[in-house]
Amino acid sequence: MKYFLFIDHPKGNLDTISEETEERIRSYFDRIDTIKTKVNIKGKEYQGVIDYGVFANLTNFDCFHCVEHCCGDAPEIFNKKIRKFILENSEKYNTLTKTFDILEELGHSSEEIEDMVLNEKVLVAEEYLENEIDLCPCAYTPKNGQTLCSLHSICLDKGLGAKEIIENKPFICSIWPLEMILDEDKNILYITLPDDFTNNFTLENYYTKSCINIDFAMSPVFRRENPDGFLEEDFIPFIFSYGETLKNILGNEVYSLIKEKLIEEELITEDNSHQKEQLFKILV
Repeated sequence: MKYFLFIDHPKGNLDTISEETEERIRSYFDRIDTIKTKVNIKGKEYQGVIDYGVFANLTNFDCFHCVEHCCGDAPEIFNKKIRKFILENSEKYNTLTKTFDILEELGHSSEEIEDMVLNEKVLVAEEYLENEIDLCPCAYTPKNGQTLCSLHSICLDKGLGAKEIIENKPFICSIWPLEMILDEDKNILYITLPDDFTNNFTLENYYTKSCINIDFAMSPVFRRENPDGFLEEDFIPFIFSYGETLKNILGNEVYSLIKEKLIEEELITEDNSHQKEQLFKILV
């Protein structure tokens, strides 16, 4: 088994799953109800085993009030499309991130910078990452304590929709914190979300993530560091808060399968007020 979202991590070997953790994963999926269906991810078809119940979990992706650094490192080797998108929008990219300014200050010519963007795994020479260039080279800080994605922001400025935004960002950045675990031998993709029952095998720590843990978001420990945003009334089921992303990555048919199952089991209600929540809050 491998952590699917870390297969292309530039640091390498972060996708490895221990035998003990693999046993936990198999045990968990053996005892829960799942949806089994074909899923096409990044151009390849897998047998999906979907922990559909977690899609009813309450979430609030209030990025504009978040002080956590989800853009903590460059999480994926950038593909050619993203590299081209950065160079086509280099002025806006640099205005937001200051990445090219930093590289120039370090003595690199514009030609050398372009060569880095086209050829380096993480867009810049690795020795600069987490040193002169803190966080991901595409991350930027619009105000103290806040971290956003320059690629996402550029897409919004250009009026691009959900599909184009997802295509112009690393895959992991669009789908996180959804967990995908690959059984290569059987071509099975296990899909779940960090929560009380999965935290012993997921990459993300459920107990310290306010966007997926309403109890933590309401706690005095969290409010001491993050007094604004993450209002209790803004938490809605994951199937709605990540709706546009799920439709574009898992596909409309899979999205509908999950949603219909949740409604059938009365884990969610059909509430049209949530339908464009992500489109308005996250994508525009």
